[in-house]
Amino acid sequence: MRRLDRSTILSSIIFVILCAFIFTQFLAWNESRANNHGFVFNDPVYQFLPLKDLSILIFSLTYGGIILFSALNYQVHNFVSMALVSYSFILLFRIPCMLILPLKVHPDLIFLQDPFLNEIIYPSKIVNDLFFSGHVALVCALTILSKIKWPFIAIACLLAICLLIQRVHYSIDILASIPFAWLSVRISQSLINKYFKAQK
Repeated sequence: MRRLDRSTILSSIIFVILCAFIFTQFLAWNESRANNHGFVFNDPVYQFLPLKDLSILIFSLTYGGIILFSALNYQVHNFVSMALVSYSFILLFRIPCMLILPLKVHPDLIFLQDPFLNEIIYPSKIVNDLFFSGHVALVCALTILSKIKWPFIAIACLLAICLLIQRVHYSIDILASIPFAWLSVRISQSLINKYFKAQK
């Protein structure tokens, strides 16, 4: 690995840690705000779906998608940095989105059990982090970044359905994640490409 590649990865790791810290602090404040001033969205999609705990499947799809992305794209230049910076911007974009649309969790929610996420990003029982879906946005970003796209499209679709069945997200959260994932990827690509040009 070239020195410049290592420098980019290290910078990306620091950036995603910083963004995750900012996002975590925001979530703690937003949770009480949404409970007091948020509103429940009457999602028409729910009437066509059962209610079931799919935490294990959601966990497997999310982290399995990350592993698959790494396996398929390990030879792609800066694939790690692109993914990390894209996810960083997904986290940052979620902050103003939740401020603008303060959704409150649906009463039928089954709490999502995610040992990794709940310990690092969500240190307390956060449920009102709704608009937009970080899970789907992440997989959509991996879809855009990956040289082979169809497995991630399938994972994103299945993941979206699972999140709706468990009432973790509303359908509008799922749909909104797509353009924000695209925007996050485009910004990350622009920044990293400019960084490389500046270092040459």
